[in-house]
Amino acid sequence: MTTFNVHHPLFATNPTGLQEFIEFERKIDELAAQMRIRLSEYEIDHLAIRVNQRKDAEDRLTALLKCGTILSDNIVNGRNIYLIKLNEPLIFAGQTVDIVELPFPKNKKYLYDSWEHIELVMPFLYKESTNEWVERINSLFLWNRLTDLNVKISEPKVEGERLPNPSIAVSFCDERRNHTCIKVHPYNIKKIIEV
Repeated sequence: MTTFNVHHPLFATNPTGLQEFIEFERKIDELAAQMRIRLSEYEIDHLAIRVNQRKDAEDRLTALLKCGTILSDNIVNGRNIYLIKLNEPLIFAGQTVDIVELPFPKNKKYLYDSWEHIELVMPFLYKESTNEWVERINSLFLWNRLTDLNVKISEPKVEGERLPNPSIAVSFCDERRNHTCIKVHPYNIKKIIEV
């Protein structure tokens, strides 16, 4: 529960930020319930923040760097995406999570400048291809058959990454109701960037 985060350095001088984080966790729980998954059964390898203005991204990066260090700074789909390793992990859905993703804005406008998604690790099976993994996850959970959910499949390419990094992103169709997203991928982000 996020009450463990009350004294986290990220929120120590920012009670509004803590309330935003608590609301993010509540919305992710709601989405997970609709997806019929238990977050406790999968590793949450990182959390992500989305902002619309470069200045807001710079401010968020400054705040994150007061309690962590840059693990990675790559260009993905034409924009900088920072991965920050927190010195003290956050507690989210009963797990400790020490990586925060902060993409700098590009052209897309988000409804909210806020915490936006989590990523879960659902590993490849032995000798499973990317296409087989996507097919297995889709047939196992049938998210694309739930009419109130959007499902997006992608495989971002980042220079220097040697492992495939397919992603299945699931969100509510009605973003005004709940703007959050749960993404699944086969490797922990630290393995992808070879940390």
